[in-house]
Amino acid sequence: MRKALKKTIFLLGLILFLTSNLFSQQNPKDGKTEWENGILFWKSTDGDFNGRFDIRMFLNGAYFFEGDNEFSNGTHLRKARMAVKMQLWKDWRAEWDIDVAEGTVEFKDMFFAYHGFENSHIKFGHFKIPYGLEILTTSRNIIFPERALVSNAFDVGRRMSIEYSKWDDNWNVRAALFGQAFDINKNKTADETGGGFALRFATAPIQTENMILHLGASSVWERPSDNQWAVSYATEPETKIGDVEVLDTDNIFDVSNTMRYAAEFALVYDAFHFQTEYQALQVNRFNELEQVNFNGGYALLTYTITGESRKWDKLQGEFFQLIPKNCKNGAWELAARYSNLKLSDTEVGILGGNANNYTFGINWYPNANMVTQLNYTMVETSENSAIGKDKFSFIQLMAKVFF
Repeated sequence: MRKALKKTIFLLGLILFLTSNLFSQQNPKDGKTEWENGILFWKSTDGDFNGRFDIRMFLNGAYFFEGDNEFSNGTHLRKARMAVKMQLWKDWRAEWDIDVAEGTVEFKDMFFAYHGFENSHIKFGHFKIPYGLEILTTSRNIIFPERALVSNAFDVGRRMSIEYSKWDDNWNVRAALFGQAFDINKNKTADETGGGFALRFATAPIQTENMILHLGASSVWERPSDNQWAVSYATEPETKIGDVEVLDTDNIFDVSNTMRYAAEFALVYDAFHFQTEYQALQVNRFNELEQVNFNGGYALLTYTITGESRKWDKLQGEFFQLIPKNCKNGAWELAARYSNLKLSDTEVGILGGNANNYTFGINWYPNANMVTQLNYTMVETSENSAIGKDKFSFIQLMAKVFF
């Protein structure tokens, strides 16, 4: 693993050197470099080529006020991401993205896409499956340090996929046929049986200067991976510090397929942002075994003290990051979130536990490339959870730098 990490770091450095050298050798008349909402782009004059890096460094720390369980306080390198995103010959897009946090190499988005059609694309490679608003929102733009309980537990993740996406000024639809995630074991003998299809529709029928209404729905049908016919679902308490899963179903066997459903609603009005999602998951089993049902959701509310608001991104069907009006003073945001997850289905004897989280936070955006998020979270878990019935809380700090 250390050798692989060293090779990856060397490759990153080589790509950075070659790319920067390529642009530095160009005639100024052939292209330009410019900032746009905190992102550095290289663009050709004719518009056929552009490129950018996506660098992320997230530093995380938490302190627990313990209940019946003991948790580990500490700090964490949450993300160390490096991505290259390119537009090639006007109609083609490509992305190469990895994370090297915690000393391990993790493959993220690696794909190419054709954008030659009007307001649409066909994408092939390894990327996020179109499901859920908070899940799809990039970690650069999420309002809290971590996503809600249900988003962590029901996330389909990145898969080898082919996707078709179509959009207009006030709607976005994405459909994907997917297989399994990247597998570094080239010599395995088990068949890759996992995969499925996903569909998501999002719309913003109201977009005025001070108001945005967002509605969305998505669904995923999936078969278990590697011919094991087993699935499991778990989540941490909305922090990675402590490395404790508070809810865990363990393996559920004899699974033929699963179905996920998600409903989205968001309303932006001046400096206020309200957002909520409900998700349900069905586990369908062989041998006339009963269906297993889980569900969860969250609701959040933010108020930007300095008056900024998020805009709607029609290409993704989600919201852009918050951009400070004045980078000298930055932007300040108050946030609150309630989240709930039920991983117990008592009727069929699957007892993964239930949890409720209450989070209050303040975010400081000193400029378009940095944010510091300070949260206080209270957690309540049920008797059948992985840690038993408990009440505890923690303070969490996340400092993000991205460009």
